[in-house]
Amino acid sequence: MNKIILSVLLIFLLLFTSIFFIPINYFLNKFLPSTNQFKIEYSYLEGNIFSGSILDLYVNNNFLGDYAYESKLNLDGINIFFKATDGKVVEGNFIKTTNSGSFNNFSLTDLKVEEELSTDLIKGIYVKFNIDRVLVESLECKSIEGLLEISSPNIEEKLTGKLSCREGNKIIADLINQKNMKLGRVQYFNSSIKVSISTKIIPDRRVRLLTDEISFTVDL
Repeated sequence: MNKIILSVLLIFLLLFTSIFFIPINYFLNKFLPSTNQFKIEYSYLEGNIFSGSILDLYVNNNFLGDYAYESKLNLDGINIFFKATDGKVVEGNFIKTTNSGSFNNFSLTDLKVEEELSTDLIKGIYVKFNIDRVLVESLECKSIEGLLEISSPNIEEKLTGKLSCREGNKIIADLINQKNMKLGRVQYFNSSIKVSISTKIIPDRRVRLLTDEISFTVDL
């Protein structure tokens, strides 16, 4: 009996440790095409299911960059920590639970994104996302908890906004100052970010004479 138990334990140990040596692209090629609607492309991929890196990542033709990842498996599902390795400030956790059904249902937690943008009228716009949790069902945003911050040397006040999911798979944040005045809006949809900022907070009077609002779109 002891030999049988020992044999079972050894077989389980071999099966478990072999996972570490299976290339991650085996799982991508075998499981993802048949279980979800993602179109995943990349130039280079190394590692296994527990850790590795991916270069020139595209998802549904959207360029996301280079990332390193670490995974944790348990009975409830999988938690994948990802972080950009190409100079961008992007990191967070991808969580897929066993009871969430389709692969198109998942959540993102502790998501941090920082980006610096410029327009003809406003230079050095610093955009910062701090998202506690995003719940995605059928690839659509169902709920989100987080804040957006926008600041610039050419803007008199820092603007903040509470993120929310809207119809049409949009994520929107109304921008307010410390006095709770609405001074703009940020909208994300169709892989683009549209930003509108009131010229009331721009020191240059010439800009305020030209227009009441500055708007620009960033394609992701």
